[in-house]
Amino acid sequence: MPYKIMLADDDPDISRVIDAWLKKEDYSVVHCYSGQEFLAKLETSKPDLILMDVLLGDADGSNLCKQLHENPTTRHIPVILMSANRTRDEDMISGLKGGADDYLLKPLKPAILLAKIETVLRRMRAPAELGEILRRHGLTLDVSKRTVRKGKKEIHLPRKEFDLLTVLLRRSGKVVSSKYLLETVWGHELEDYNDPHTVQVHLSRLKKRLGGFAVRIKTVVGSGYTIE
Repeated sequence: MPYKIMLADDDPDISRVIDAWLKKEDYSVVHCYSGQEFLAKLETSKPDLILMDVLLGDADGSNLCKQLHENPTTRHIPVILMSANRTRDEDMISGLKGGADDYLLKPLKPAILLAKIETVLRRMRAPAELGEILRRHGLTLDVSKRTVRKGKKEIHLPRKEFDLLTVLLRRSGKVVSSKYLLETVWGHELEDYNDPHTVQVHLSRLKKRLGGFAVRIKTVVGSGYTIE
């Protein structure tokens, strides 16, 4: 199931642009254009993440974030605040201390926004993923033990190759771009580093170690990689 993001912004034009960015990455989006609408939809929407403007028409986004953080039923929902007006250091510090997971300044850059969202979601789902065991086509990967087995035989993988295989297995059947892998496996900010050759080299080494399973890892020209 796609992650659900509640987008709270009182500017319809900005909301439409962000909506397009999010849906391109397969996120489900719930829109709110006021603080009142946000609170009304929050109970039924059950979002995985909240992306909220600090100046939300009839409400203050920082105050709403603080209320969410203090409420036991909503404190687990990560919040990313954004603002074009409250851009001082003290504004950002106040938002972060109030419970926000990140604070972005407008105008937003799509690559940065999407990378921040993925980082926050990855941090939130990390405890569950640590106990995860992935099984695909006779291959068994244990996330917490960091082991990979093909039948009864253990395959020893270096750290980056293990992490690369983990991401591909989790998104089995979907095409994963080099940019996504650089963000999630290597932790690179794409503005500073965006060399797909890094992924190609590690993937080539990974396929050699996986033997027959490697034929299931396909290169989708111009898009990325997938496990069929």
